[in-house]
Amino acid sequence: MLDVLIRNGTLVDGQGQFRGSIGVSGSRIVVRYAEGAELPAARRVIDADGLLVMPGIVDPHVHFYGEGMGDYSRLAAMGGVTTYIGMIRGEPDEPLPDVAERHRVDGVASSLVDFSFHVVVYDREHSIGQLAEIAARGYCSYKMFLAYKRRGMMVSERFLFAAMEEVQRLGGIVLVHSEDGELIDRLEQAAIAAGRVRPEDYAPTRPPEAEAAAIDMVGLAVQATGCPAYIVHVSSAEGLTAVERVRRRGVPLWAETCPQYVLMGDEELRRHGASARIAPPLRTDTDRRALGTALMTGAINTVGSDHASYSPAAKAKGRDNIFEAPFGMPGAPTHFPSMFTWALENGVALPTLVRAMAETPARLFGLGARKGSLTPGMDADIILVDPAARQVVEADKIWPGVCPNPLAGASLAGWPKTTISRGEVVWDDGQFTASGGRGELIPQMPRLRS
Repeated sequence: MLDVLIRNGTLVDGQGQFRGSIGVSGSRIVVRYAEGAELPAARRVIDADGLLVMPGIVDPHVHFYGEGMGDYSRLAAMGGVTTYIGMIRGEPDEPLPDVAERHRVDGVASSLVDFSFHVVVYDREHSIGQLAEIAARGYCSYKMFLAYKRRGMMVSERFLFAAMEEVQRLGGIVLVHSEDGELIDRLEQAAIAAGRVRPEDYAPTRPPEAEAAAIDMVGLAVQATGCPAYIVHVSSAEGLTAVERVRRRGVPLWAETCPQYVLMGDEELRRHGASARIAPPLRTDTDRRALGTALMTGAINTVGSDHASYSPAAKAKGRDNIFEAPFGMPGAPTHFPSMFTWALENGVALPTLVRAMAETPARLFGLGARKGSLTPGMDADIILVDPAARQVVEADKIWPGVCPNPLAGASLAGWPKTTISRGEVVWDDGQFTASGGRGELIPQMPRLRS
């Protein structure tokens, strides 16, 4: 007997959509039924008539430090994310295996849904020698920054090339925050010195050309080392053009964008000030349209939330000087509903959205054997969505004690009626039905071997 039968829904995966049913035993999907097929008995039957049945969302870009893994994972499940990949970092000289283990223990103890990690690598000679040990533990993706010089996070080109040679040997992939840090630092310091510190003064210090230049450099590193790279949060038409320029040379380069770059423009920064300060900055309507088109065509491969929340007090530091505000805005739980709404309003096929928000991120980061699909044998990570229902983003309820993102007050479609994680219903009809500490670390499988 099946444990769960989801019957008579519209199944949507990365290849298409059709009417049918899904059977779950234990933690796995075991069977799919075509419409009209005779259905077996099950311990729990979920009537999905009128609902979309989709793979749980895989969010490849999360900073959960603002609220911690436990509280973040509850927001994630509320918005349909059943697997998230956190950007984890320690002190610059802390051994990377210790960083990974500390976060693993935290996640196993507190997370409601499954997780994996991208390990942030600082420009330290000992860091490269530690990559093999963490790769053996199932961490095969590594984040580096070409920006944030004054925060001590920026790596040199020399270090990036050396790290990528080792990552290629280990069968991993690098994620790169691609902005020209030297140029940005010079522009930012000049703006501050001249007293240009209003919200509208921020974006000119991180121009699209700085993004494009850094992407070009990453492309050269990929070409020289053979190590695949993933450009996080592509924000501009210039950056997208650079990605495509690199790809035309046959270089394995993947690109992510975020809901905020598709849905919000620079007017949001002027309107909301510090709460909308992110890096790269929000761009123009022309950039938004270019990114939306690239997402429809597949030139943009994935959508990550870049979730990073801060208290109102922290963001208030930028009230009189935008450069004093911390970078980031919350992306959960609005990550999937915001993009679902965008897809409905722009006539984007839902399988396109599933590919970008579940299937492709799972595959790129070594989780594709278990996550991102409704194929039998996969983990039973499933969301049920009423496509006709809308819900207003109520900031006080969703983000108590957190500076909200500019979507507060918006009416969004795509909120899951039910979120299922490895066969267990964890969110149903507006209520949590499971507790933290059930989430598992999902080891990443290496992509390549040299």
